[in-house]
Amino acid sequence: MASRVAGGVARAAGQFRLRTYLFAVGLAVVLFVANLAAQPQFVSAAALPATLAILAPFAIVAMASVPSVVSGGLDLAVGPVLSVTNVMFVAVLLPSGLGSPTVAIPILLVVGALVGAASGIATAYLRLPAIITGLCALFMVAGAGQLILLTPRQAPANWTDTLGGSVGPVPVAVLTMAVPVLIWTLLRRTPFVNAMFSVGGHAPTAFAAGLDVRAVRVIAYALGGVFAAIGGIALTAVIRSGDSSVALQYTLIAIAAMSLGGTPIGGGRGGLIGVLFGAVCIFLMQNLISALGIAATWMNVVYGCVLVAVVVVSSRLAPRPNGGLAS
Repeated sequence: MASRVAGGVARAAGQFRLRTYLFAVGLAVVLFVANLAAQPQFVSAAALPATLAILAPFAIVAMASVPSVVSGGLDLAVGPVLSVTNVMFVAVLLPSGLGSPTVAIPILLVVGALVGAASGIATAYLRLPAIITGLCALFMVAGAGQLILLTPRQAPANWTDTLGGSVGPVPVAVLTMAVPVLIWTLLRRTPFVNAMFSVGGHAPTAFAAGLDVRAVRVIAYALGGVFAAIGGIALTAVIRSGDSSVALQYTLIAIAAMSLGGTPIGGGRGGLIGVLFGAVCIFLMQNLISALGIAATWMNVVYGCVLVAVVVVSSRLAPRPNGGLAS
């Protein structure tokens, strides 16, 4: 009996090791049930579009962190890029008459790509440690956002307001969150995503196989910047204002959700779906804390506890050098 139980535990651990997103899926289910118990109207038909709209920036900024990490880097500027695109749209594009979606969206996506590419170039070509370039980019881009708009400013009515509603029975936020997933899915049909995994897994081997390691990393960072810019648009739909103070908050969300979703810092494995569930967990944690009347200042403590738990679980499930599970 004991041997069968031990074998079952080992097989379950093996499944978690192979499918690292299962931890986030299981936690999301538990948190969803807890939210329903604390706040039954949480998923009512009337509240669902607005609820998903609030989730969208969480999910998209978390997905924005994946390309750089998968390729062996760490782009800490995804939160500031989200913030900068938000304040650029409200404080620059709308007042100058460039706020229409056909004009504003390409501009914001290009800005996100350029900022991401700049971080990638610093990491890949200057050979600076990813954590150093990430911190530098975080402070520089967050500072740029404050230069554009130091204090929050209400946005006039514009097309982003519709992103918090529905198209027929489908909440628009679902479509917004689907954009990065669709881009990633299309890229998986090309050699590029496999190249990112190869570079993140072992860059010298990837270089020996003929991959341009530096170019792959720069493009990966640029892709993350594009995703973060989409997140900035989704954020504008929620807060209906420009706010440069959210940069660090969303960077923490991205790191926590990425770790929860089974994309480890170091590269070589991971994906958007697991990180999406990780973001759902973070969102549900925040909602549960609010529903229980706990002070919002505890949220950073929750982030820290979650990250510690994820690191411990990941280390226990990591493969031993001889191929077994960590003891």
